[in-house]
Amino acid sequence: MPVTLAAMLISGCEKLKDFGDTNVSPNATTIPNTAALLTNVLAGVSARATQQNPGYFAQYFAETQYPTVSLYSTPQFDFDGIYAGALYDCQNIINVNTDPSTAGIAAANGSNQNQVAIAKILKAYYFWTISDAWGDIPYSEALTISNNTPKYDRQEDVYKGIIAELTAVVEQFDNGAPVKGDIVFGSSDNATTIGKWKKLANSIRLLMALRLSKKYPNGGEYAAQQFNLANSHPAGVIEKEDNSDNFAVVYPGGNFRSPWFAAYDARDDVGESLQFVNLLGSLADSRQIAYGSSTNGVPYGRDRASFMNAWFAANSTTYAKVLAPNLRQPNSRVDIIHAAAVLFAKAEARHREWIVESTAEELYKKAITASFQQWGITDNAVLNTYLAGTEVVFSGDFSARLTKLARQRYIALYPDGLQGWSEWRRTGFPALAPALDAVNTSKAIPRRFVYGTNDYSTNPAAVAAAAAAIPLPVPTPNGAIAGDTQDGRVWWDQ
Repeated sequence: MPVTLAAMLISGCEKLKDFGDTNVSPNATTIPNTAALLTNVLAGVSARATQQNPGYFAQYFAETQYPTVSLYSTPQFDFDGIYAGALYDCQNIINVNTDPSTAGIAAANGSNQNQVAIAKILKAYYFWTISDAWGDIPYSEALTISNNTPKYDRQEDVYKGIIAELTAVVEQFDNGAPVKGDIVFGSSDNATTIGKWKKLANSIRLLMALRLSKKYPNGGEYAAQQFNLANSHPAGVIEKEDNSDNFAVVYPGGNFRSPWFAAYDARDDVGESLQFVNLLGSLADSRQIAYGSSTNGVPYGRDRASFMNAWFAANSTTYAKVLAPNLRQPNSRVDIIHAAAVLFAKAEARHREWIVESTAEELYKKAITASFQQWGITDNAVLNTYLAGTEVVFSGDFSARLTKLARQRYIALYPDGLQGWSEWRRTGFPALAPALDAVNTSKAIPRRFVYGTNDYSTNPAAVAAAAAAIPLPVPTPNGAIAGDTQDGRVWWDQ
């Protein structure tokens, strides 16, 4: 991203006031401008939380005119653009700030140590989201100039490596000069800024630990241990019900717009799914006024010629677009890691007796409250009525409560398709029925992305080794085969 993009941000985002005099491209100089690189990474980070493809698998969204992904055609996507873009920028920030020959110049953009720490946290988030979609990925040998064919690390090693790095990085911040280019947490109060980055690191670590519940279900095992350590860290986690600590990007508009605004820029091919609209309707859930532009949900997983063409012709002006119009403006906000997600994770950890804090019910109610607040629903009477509903109230046996918790988390994660899909894969809730007109052999909802064509052409040996390690799912869907297929499961999903 050229630094001129930062100039566009200045008028709409006060956090860039210290970044307006730079007029060179961060990728065109011998020594990259680390403030520009950081802004570049943060500007694009919401793309991981606004991905439409996993949102189709989670059945948050439905395709209005060209159904292919929601019919489960092979999800063969390349991740090399993420490595060459955001991850490379993060690594550049680290390299420039740790190289003695360039660290002094980089210090003009803030504490070297804090720049490195922030870049490591962002790297962790990107690697986490990539691994959750594909499974085994380049990690330990990635982002090095000397190695163009890095091995694909097993997801277990990726997860444990990221968690170890997040554990260490929280202790690496110092009290040096504020970091420039921080359009998310940057403020005049440097201590508060650093505190929020630490909370983000602990929160990602906590969420990653819970995602390993299939592999380590019991208290005292690795997942519970890591969850406890992250949750009890003195720096805290993102859990304020007013959402003031959320990791979120507020876009300034102009040429730098919210991804959800861009999704409808001369396009009409995605909407809120009928299944999701019906779920909210069955619970009398007020968040529907924020989650979609109407209650006319788009039928999910239907064939274009035999169904969707006629449906769209009849509903083209009334179908539920993703998010209410006021929430997908050019200058709208995108929440990436938010209090509701962390509080739901804590509620489940308490329910599993991984932690002893509070009660699962209290944490569950706080999570729902935070979600309502996040979407602008602040009427306590509305919230209390919702919490008392038969299908919402935290009651029943262990399994019934876990089901309610999973359903409410699924609702609160919308419209983050990757997180919704990942939590469905981990918990099996809600019980999603596959697309009626699915085109894949197994007719099952995909469990992972298939490695992209670029990977096979540029790093064939490493991809082949990773593909050979992917087992068949159990139970095995009709026609499923082992290897690099959408029916295989990532390590934590096995």
